[in-house]
Amino acid sequence: MRRLIPTLSIALFAALVAGCGTDSGGDSAAPPAAASKADPVTTIRQAMDRSLGGTVTMDASVKAGTQSITLSGKMDPASRAVQVTGNAPEPMEARLIGDAAYIKSDSLEGEKPWMKIDLTKLRPTSTLRQSFDIKAQTGLIGGVVSAQEVGGGRYTGTADLGKAAEAASTDGGMREGLESSAKLAKDPKAIPFEATVDADGRLTALSYTIATKTVGDLVTDMRMSGFGEKVSVSAPPANETEAASAEMYKFL
Repeated sequence: MRRLIPTLSIALFAALVAGCGTDSGGDSAAPPAAASKADPVTTIRQAMDRSLGGTVTMDASVKAGTQSITLSGKMDPASRAVQVTGNAPEPMEARLIGDAAYIKSDSLEGEKPWMKIDLTKLRPTSTLRQSFDIKAQTGLIGGVVSAQEVGGGRYTGTADLGKAAEAASTDGGMREGLESSAKLAKDPKAIPFEATVDADGRLTALSYTIATKTVGDLVTDMRMSGFGEKVSVSAPPANETEAASAEMYKFL
């Protein structure tokens, strides 16, 4: 069980941190302003805000050398409802309903397939807590320092992991995670990225590559769709669920 927790935390962190919930100060419900064309950095930051202005579906992949993680999730930030499935690297599923998180994985060692976690019982510095806190995520978007439109709503540019860390929440290990990534990166001040913004000013794609000193390239690719579609997440059957033990919370 202990080896499962870092795997799940890293997987959820990678998928959600990469693009969720920037704090750019823009109005996520407002239509894109004409002036945004002259300020690509602001355009991208506000586009992420708009993408999370309601329900959304995210598909993400993270590759490092021969290892890869793939995740697909649907989310309703307003009601704190999330459902994620994928390989991280073993098959897994995670659901969030309010403050209750449910995790299912082949690596679970419990008697039942689902483990229920009360997020209010997690340590303030818990990475797992932060992974589910969609609105608190800033990730790479918080560190975007340059961008240019290359046509068709597509943008290229660079991000500074140090600036992203400064803009990140101090809760849940978010800032520490970005700082660790910066230490691994060959050039943390110039992380190349590509992004796509649709006609409604929403970010629909984000990809970036962190060239590291020791593990090769860390490549993240995200796609967002299903804006405004209904998201319904239900708890697993009670007879298939067991609560995380007091001992387990020490490692969460």
